Amino acid sequence: MLFNSVIFITIFLPLGILGWFLLQRLENPSYAKLFLVGMSFWFYGYYNRYYLWILLASLAGNYFLSWLMEGQQAPRRRRALAVCGIFGNIGLLFYFKYFNFFIDNCNFFLHTDIQIEKIALPLGISFFTFQQLSFVMERYKGSAPHYGILDYAFFVSFFPQLVAGPIVLHSELVPQLQRRENRRFSWGDFYDGVTLFILGLAKKVLLADSLAVLVNAEYNNIAALDTPAAWITIIWYMMELYFDFSGYCDMARGIARMLGFWLPENFDSPFQATSVREFWRRWHMTLSRFLSQYIYIPLGGNRKGKARQCLNLLIVFLASGLWHGANWTFVLWGLMHGLAVVFETAFPKARFRWEWMNRLATAVFVTLSFSIFRSDSLDMAALLWRKLFTAGNQGMLLGVCNTLIFPENYAMFKLLGMFAPGLVNVFFLCCFLLLSILSIGLICGPKAEEWIRKRGHTKMGTLCLATLFAWAFISLSQVSVFLYFNF
Repeated sequence: MLFNSVIFITIFLPLGILGWFLLQRLENPSYAKLFLVGMSFWFYGYYNRYYLWILLASLAGNYFLSWLMEGQQAPRRRRALAVCGIFGNIGLLFYFKYFNFFIDNCNFFLHTDIQIEKIALPLGISFFTFQQLSFVMERYKGSAPHYGILDYAFFVSFFPQLVAGPIVLHSELVPQLQRRENRRFSWGDFYDGVTLFILGLAKKVLLADSLAVLVNAEYNNIAALDTPAAWITIIWYMMELYFDFSGYCDMARGIARMLGFWLPENFDSPFQATSVREFWRRWHMTLSRFLSQYIYIPLGGNRKGKARQCLNLLIVFLASGLWHGANWTFVLWGLMHGLAVVFETAFPKARFRWEWMNRLATAVFVTLSFSIFRSDSLDMAALLWRKLFTAGNQGMLLGVCNTLIFPENYAMFKLLGMFAPGLVNVFFLCCFLLLSILSIGLICGPKAEEWIRKRGHTKMGTLCLATLFAWAFISLSQVSVFLYFNF
């Protein structure tokens, strides 16, 4: 089920909020917990019931492992259980996400001819597997208790963050479920949650999906691009990805807030970063935290000298690339970011004098690297990079702009086509400039929660929110999945 769908907004979400708070009136909190867990399973299984069985099997296996650890004091046996949990979770992820990639590469490099059916990737498997991996490791260290089955099922399956994050730690979510004061409805939290949800919905439906029209058209037409068109394509993709993913996270956090829960922030104005290292402190922050906490620090972090630190950083970013997908484009993307952070670590003074130049250089590097992230293959990425630097200017700007046909501008496009065909190109160029200026302005502007704090409770802010929601809701006929559902 998608956040940006009519059934979610009009049926699922109101039913979930109403049922949760009505059942909180009962003395026994288990009924409300069971209801929310059941709603989460419905949410996850709505698209494909087969995926739900995978989630349930993963949840049950990790919970059983936690139960075994509870009664086991011998360090060697606890370590063996932890190793089983780590390999079990990674094995599940490997089978569904990487097995086809592994077989394809075996066939290529070893000249074998192994034929298998393509394995479907279950939604959110990377996210709920990482959450359970963190729990297994915390159980081994003794810093996580053995929760009741409903509490644990809630931690794993809580629907706002189940399929695309943020990646939540048990210590952030389960204690909120157990606190009695969270069982009371709060108009303040509800209003802020609704506001955050609307802003995220607008990011996704009105901006990301509009930017995607041009991006998808031009990524399917790379061979014909000239240099300006290629740069427009990768810049618009970077903005599309940001609005799509940060929009999802805003919506997830807004839904959780309506229900009385706080999820961790996942974006902190990443394009304000003045280095690649800082970019990763601001972009997909919960993934960066996980990789730092469970890979970088256990490898030694920065405690074993500069050379070892650089190696650890490279390993972390290669892991980040592989986490995003089973394709050599993701490996190369992770390697590029790893090498950039290693360079910044080894040469911390290699910076421009002016911060705006550091910010611009970081944005250009990130945009170039994410052009590989978006490419279907290394060959496509190489072709795109040749277009970026060697294709010249063939006057394709108007052709690129003419892909921007949306429900909102379709009527005007048809009218101009009938009565003033000479103005059609001008009209599409204006649409292009408007979307570009609006997107860049929002990227450089305040975060959603800052806007809510300053303007969200004013009359003008409320009117703006109502307009955004009405516009986005009308546009739901063009429903599209979130980009990070692919990872």
